[in-house]
Amino acid sequence: MSDKENYEALKPIYDAKEKKDIKQPNLPIDVANNEAMYLYDIGSRDIDKFASTDVDVALIESLPIRVGGLRYSQTRWTQVFAEKSEIEKQWSLISSEGFELRDEILHFSRYAYRKDKALMAIVHRIAEGATNADMIQDLSELSMLGKNNPTQLEGVSFDLLKLDRAAELAEQGGLLLGKVNGDRDDNDNVDKDMRDRAYTYLKEGVDAIREAGRFLFWKDEEKAEQYASAYFRKLRETRENKIEEEV
Repeated sequence: MSDKENYEALKPIYDAKEKKDIKQPNLPIDVANNEAMYLYDIGSRDIDKFASTDVDVALIESLPIRVGGLRYSQTRWTQVFAEKSEIEKQWSLISSEGFELRDEILHFSRYAYRKDKALMAIVHRIAEGATNADMIQDLSELSMLGKNNPTQLEGVSFDLLKLDRAAELAEQGGLLLGKVNGDRDDNDNVDKDMRDRAYTYLKEGVDAIREAGRFLFWKDEEKAEQYASAYFRKLRETRENKIEEEV
């Protein structure tokens, strides 16, 4: 089966897991998958010996499926994260230009409309607030104000084409801000949660097989070592070497 098919087959199991039982990955996902497939290889060769433990040999046979489910769920979450990062990058560019243009139009408007109390009241109201949402709304209103009252702005040499740009930024920024603050976060949370559930399911199988493997080969240190995580062994060795160097 494909990774997607593995994921869809296992999804009911992922969904059934209680929140309190879900584990956060404590090693890179590709490493977790590679170690699980290595465990599948050595476990398959020792499968007859596992019959003497309380571990169902079907657990060993399920590792490739569990790996496929995790790999697909990680890909989904990575894609959402990448899309969100791109949206935030676009928003960063638009918001930077938007705040700068907002301040410029306000600067010209305060001077150009200074003799008109009604227009100045509008300018003062628009100038209130400094959030991202305020900036988007301000650009829209400043664009409309300037287009409805262009003569005064022309009198102070303001480029009226910037009013069109303000309207464009307001529209583009509004769409992006909604994605940054809302639906992208929802998708991010859902896909990350499913990735963590898939990781938990793989970890449960891996931990059970490793524990049984070390039990079976307790008199064969080299063989038992195969049922331990090479990733965490290297981390432990690196930490111990660092301590020795410091001493």
